[in-house]
Amino acid sequence: MNDVAEATGLTLAISVASVVFATIPALPLAVALGLSRSRAADVALVAARTAMAFPTVLAGLVVYGMVSRHGPLGSLELLYTPSAIVAGEVMLAFPLVVALGASAVRGLDPRFEETLRGLGVTGVRRMLLTVREAGPGVVTAILAAFARCVTELGVALLVGGNLKGSTRTLTTAIALETSRGDFDRAVHLGCVLLAVAVVVNVLLAWSSRGRSAAR
Repeated sequence: MNDVAEATGLTLAISVASVVFATIPALPLAVALGLSRSRAADVALVAARTAMAFPTVLAGLVVYGMVSRHGPLGSLELLYTPSAIVAGEVMLAFPLVVALGASAVRGLDPRFEETLRGLGVTGVRRMLLTVREAGPGVVTAILAAFARCVTELGVALLVGGNLKGSTRTLTTAIALETSRGDFDRAVHLGCVLLAVAVVVNVLLAWSSRGRSAAR
């Protein structure tokens, strides 16, 4: 039971950290792309939407190449640490926040942007007001990114190493127990992961409903 609680806590901690680190740069970019109607913004938004399907295993390989002994960041000794998993999951969360956040901003009433422009609102204040106005959609983007991180396996397995008490998440624990033939324990862990995913998706549905009601 302690192992399950430990894996659950680590999974949640890594996922939350990944989403936070991804959202800090992604949200301003999402607002900028959402308010812009230039061709460059459209291209960047298409690229972000495409990156939403970035394979988790490929993200793991990229991070592995960076932090392995012979990689450019090898001297930091990040391989098989929670930090390496966070780095990989940031790659998965970032495009989700950008793409869904920008779509939420583009769904705002055009008069909102005209009002900001008329009042001469720029910079950080402009971003904060836009995020507030597109609040439900922004929350949806963040929750979707969290759901992507909390259920991924490729990154956690490749750069985490599934080390007990250090980098063993729910998904890697499930993979381990399945390989051992302990299907009852794997199912138990799967139910815990499912419960976490259900909670996230309930919040996602609630946020989407709030977004629709706000329109």
